[in-house]
Amino acid sequence: MSLARGDRSLQEELDWAVERLSKAGYPVRSKVRLLVDPNLDIMGYATEEGGVQHIVIAEWALHSEMLGGLLFHELAHIYHTERKSPSHKFKVTNAILTEFGQREGLNERETEYLIEGFNHLQNIMVDDIVFASMEESERRQAQGFFSGWVTEAPSGYPLVDASALTRNAFAVASLKRHGLLEEDDSSAKEMTARGRILVKQLGKSAQEKYDAIEDFLVEADPDWDEETFHNKMVFYLDLLVALLREKDQMEDLR
Repeated sequence: MSLARGDRSLQEELDWAVERLSKAGYPVRSKVRLLVDPNLDIMGYATEEGGVQHIVIAEWALHSEMLGGLLFHELAHIYHTERKSPSHKFKVTNAILTEFGQREGLNERETEYLIEGFNHLQNIMVDDIVFASMEESERRQAQGFFSGWVTEAPSGYPLVDASALTRNAFAVASLKRHGLLEEDDSSAKEMTARGRILVKQLGKSAQEKYDAIEDFLVEADPDWDEETFHNKMVFYLDLLVALLREKDQMEDLR
């Protein structure tokens, strides 16, 4: 990983993103380095090493129109980490996930589904900062980005379908939180309709569980205190498991 190619432009991009967050009221105090990983499959992630925050981005993401949004997103994670937000106290949240998974008797793949669902909760809070830092044209760009997350066709596997439904709920809730699913917006209506296709094919009970997850993500409050966050997190994990158990028993896909 390096900044060997285009060091100056990448550093300028990072400085620009830090300044935009600061102007929106979310100053990042830490020293931040931007690294490029040519082998990374995901767009990027943030990590801390030796007291320095690192944002690692995929080489292919350098050419994405969402590069600025990615930097906003990872800087927002760093901001919450600096503030010691309950959602970013990793030892505590990981302990809750582990205890919950053991209590529910989840296998490895089901636990991964639970972690993915928690990441949606964490990210929807982080993205409040992202949207606050965006200009209107960037917000509309983000609408197209989240629309691409929506899955329509069921796979026939409860675990895969539960994961897809939760991802759909996250995408729709992300835009609802920021007024980007207006009823007179045809592209927004089309996204919402596509998000409902999968859940309708899985039955009325799945619809109710999906709605509960979407509503929870729309209302999730990044200012919850630690006790409230933990209680809400457990409530949310219960919703995820209920969706997974839609067919009355969980299936081991190993």
